Amino acid sequence: MEFLKGRIFRFVASVGLAAIFYFICPPCFSQTSLGCVLGLLVIIINFNTFFARFRWLTTCTRILVGGLFIFSGFIKANDPVGFSIKLEEYFEVFGQGFSCDMIQTNGDGKSELNIPCEEEARKNRAKEVKEVKVSASIIKPMYDFLGKHSILLAIIICGLEMALGVLLLMGIKVRMTLLLLLSMILFFSFLTFYSACCNKVTSCGCFGDAIQLTPWESFWKDLILLILIAIVFVGQENIKLLFRNRILLVGIAGLGLFASFAFPIYTYRHLPLIDFRPYAIGTNLWDATQIKNPKKTGCVADSVVMIFYYQHAKSKTIKPFTVDKLPEDTLWEYYCRYDRTIRKGNCNATILDFNLTDLESGSSLNDSLLHRKGIQFMLIMYDIDKADLAAMGKINLFYDACLKNKTPFNGLSNASNERVEKYRVETGAKYPMLNVDGTALKTAIRSNPGLLMLNDGVVTAMWHANDFPIYSEVITKYK
Repeated sequence: MEFLKGRIFRFVASVGLAAIFYFICPPCFSQTSLGCVLGLLVIIINFNTFFARFRWLTTCTRILVGGLFIFSGFIKANDPVGFSIKLEEYFEVFGQGFSCDMIQTNGDGKSELNIPCEEEARKNRAKEVKEVKVSASIIKPMYDFLGKHSILLAIIICGLEMALGVLLLMGIKVRMTLLLLLSMILFFSFLTFYSACCNKVTSCGCFGDAIQLTPWESFWKDLILLILIAIVFVGQENIKLLFRNRILLVGIAGLGLFASFAFPIYTYRHLPLIDFRPYAIGTNLWDATQIKNPKKTGCVADSVVMIFYYQHAKSKTIKPFTVDKLPEDTLWEYYCRYDRTIRKGNCNATILDFNLTDLESGSSLNDSLLHRKGIQFMLIMYDIDKADLAAMGKINLFYDACLKNKTPFNGLSNASNERVEKYRVETGAKYPMLNVDGTALKTAIRSNPGLLMLNDGVVTAMWHANDFPIYSEVITKYK
């Protein structure tokens, strides 16, 4: 047992493990980048006493790691429903079985030839793609179970991230906290790497809608965190309790742990306190759904350059060409096209797929409804089969008041006409129902059902089903 704790075993084990990861590095990631990360980890692990001498290094990394976990957990806890939707996406992917369609890359999602339109080319050259397909996962029932309870899992993960960050900053149960943080970051690293390398989930959801990272960006963030945790781990003896007064320490820690889990529960039962979505209060829905004309609005359009990649039939060399200098030699064959944005503008629509459609005629009602002056209400149900039936009585009373006062009120769902009729029988609903893309409805409000109030087309207020308002109080407050 003493040998297992010795420096020789630590050196052999760390170098051996690093070598295994280095040589099994898949072609989607740069071996050089992986070697640098693994080498740094091996140095930190084997020169632990050297790094432990610098108390300031431990303190700085401890604050950075703890603060980042609290921030990450807080952003997700602010919108646990949104995070649960992302978890469902992961579970759905894993439930289909592990499969990978990878390409040679430099570790940032682009091919080793630095061709950003590789995805397009890949569809046209299936024979060159290294593809591994596995049948549906034999543990699919487990993923289905996790998917059904994704909101509970989302709350637990959010709360755990913040709680571990609090414990690390407070200096309480340091070793246990670091082991849990290490386990979480290794798990998240696997998820983000699999998503990035195999092109499975396009956005990790690590920081919700506040900071959207690509899978490769998120994976690099996890690798950096892994290195920082390793530094804190080897210098854990430098970590002391933040307060010597036990009562003060326990009181602040207890409050922090309570808030870590109470906050996501509160936002789940109500609505996010900070709204990072494109439907936030103050948004003009008509303007947000339109591509703006630079001449009329003064907006700045995207500046785009089209780059055409051609592959030489004999040498297989791939080179980029601009539209005014396309190759004349017939041996050069079209490979793919990439539209490179030189300057990002602000003319594009910020809300996509929010198209109000009449169920019977199929016609779009965006012009008539989003341009309507005055107050109107939209009841949003992104899944009519899972809508909270307990709120239907209040909703019907609210609609009756709207009808009496000639205030427009429409229900929005992605259900078919037949399902809507069944819903009317089940709930006694009499209000008009329109069809909207389900993903757009999920994004619009984190409640099923939820109420959206527009005034002159601008989102003025929104309510969770648990906070469904009374018509007279709303009109008095906002009119």
